Amino acid sequence: MEVPLAPAHRGPILWKELLLAVSLLTLWSPPTTAQLTIPSVNATEGKDVLLLVHSLPENLFGYAWYRGERVDSNHRIASYVIETQNTTPGPAHSGQEKIYLNGSLLFQNVTLKDTGYYTVQAIRKDLQTEVATGQLRVYQNDYTGYPVETIAGILIGVLILVALATFLGYFRYRRRTERASDSRGLTEHRPSASTPGQGPSGTSTSPGPLPNTRTAGPIYEDLLHPSTDVYGRISPRADGAS
Repeated sequence: MEVPLAPAHRGPILWKELLLAVSLLTLWSPPTTAQLTIPSVNATEGKDVLLLVHSLPENLFGYAWYRGERVDSNHRIASYVIETQNTTPGPAHSGQEKIYLNGSLLFQNVTLKDTGYYTVQAIRKDLQTEVATGQLRVYQNDYTGYPVETIAGILIGVLILVALATFLGYFRYRRRTERASDSRGLTEHRPSASTPGQGPSGTSTSPGPLPNTRTAGPIYEDLLHPSTDVYGRISPRADGAS
């Protein structure tokens, strides 16, 4: 059933009537097979955050976003008509939210006050609706915003790296120990080197002793111990002549 569109000046009135009709139909309508999902998001202050909507149904008329975990007109942020691409702000609109054509909700320059649950209501042209809720967590700038699952994965990875490093260190230590043992075994079985002054068979290769100067001939004695008694060695013929 096609929902007729009212003139532009009746925009807020049309949405009130439409949401009232949708609320009445939701009470007795059976649940549809498709399931909307909104992934939770972590963000830091001052960032722009986009809440995505997955598994959207077909033949959509528009969307309505609410602050909180349920559909409440007093906490409606904004409504969006797909055909006209018009957005109608609600009581909970702060001026920083924007709805896109695919149903996603944009927060500009989020603050800590934006932390909480948000609910989207997808309205089909036959006035059947689907609802999903997601969470936005805003932290101060010094917080990384990693979820618990990510932190657990990082810790597991660090433990695996430490175990690998320990195993490699132990393996290298065993290799060095085995090499040192092999080196000592080769040193013990190596033949001893010949000592200086001996040949390969242990015989001495040093030169023999020098000849004794005392056993040299008379000429060597004279050279080594010259006599100072020059006159006593004059020939006796010289004495007779005198």
